[in-house]
Amino acid sequence: QSDLVLNVIASEQDLAQQKVALAMQMMNPELVGRQYHLSYDIVKLKSGKMSGRRGRYLLADDLYSQLKAEVRSKMRAKYEQKGERVTEEFFDEVTHEVSTASMKYALLSMSAGTQISFDIAKITDFEDASAPFILYNSTRLASVIQKFETLVGESKLPSLPQDLDDIRWELLDNQHEWEMLLDFVWSFASTISSCSSQIQPKANEGKQSNPVHLPEFSTHKMCEFLNFFVRALSSYYGPKGVRILPKRGEEQAMFNADGDADRAKRDAMFARIYLCKAFRQVIDNGLDLLMIKP
Repeated sequence: QSDLVLNVIASEQDLAQQKVALAMQMMNPELVGRQYHLSYDIVKLKSGKMSGRRGRYLLADDLYSQLKAEVRSKMRAKYEQKGERVTEEFFDEVTHEVSTASMKYALLSMSAGTQISFDIAKITDFEDASAPFILYNSTRLASVIQKFETLVGESKLPSLPQDLDDIRWELLDNQHEWEMLLDFVWSFASTISSCSSQIQPKANEGKQSNPVHLPEFSTHKMCEFLNFFVRALSSYYGPKGVRILPKRGEEQAMFNADGDADRAKRDAMFARIYLCKAFRQVIDNGLDLLMIKP
């Protein structure tokens, strides 16, 4: 009586599942378009692939412990390098979130039909293609926005206009800004759509049924999207990129905005703050779809 039946079994059973589905459809034509095999490949250890019969397996708890030990080591080094001191409770909470995010991203960044080989060093890399890398760039955007709001609260910078019609978008004079807006912000909805599986519709009565369809949910496309986005973003701002906030000591001139040049700098800053808000919203929404806490 089910509307849809999904058999979630490893890809090693692909052929067997197709035979089962075809046999069931021959016995009961009403099952056409209602029974599918949701296939996935296995997780591979460095010492070889897992095997239940041979007792070779990897527990999620064991993987989490290894990931967290690596994350704690790398994050402690970063805090020490910056001279920042945090409480052990805060440190444990942050490293827990980053570790679980690393595990989820590693599993979801591969298509269901691709074998996964865990590399702890790569999964916890803060520089490229990992959950820590994406979370780090989201945090950088949040830091820029928070710093702006702090300066506004201290009356060192003017408040952000609330009406988007008052923003002078033409002052975004860096080509990279428009490329990211087109490639990642405006294309985000279509990326979400591409991640979902299009279940084959039920065949019409009296016609030959289509081949058995094996649906696939392409979460790896969202992971690739976020990774490409933050790669582009990481070169956007910083010492060699676009300056978003004024240098120390220049805030008052921008606050007063007496001349045309200062007004143009102020208005360009407003446009870039809104741009940063949009960038962060897309990244955080993408992470949320991957069940990763931004």
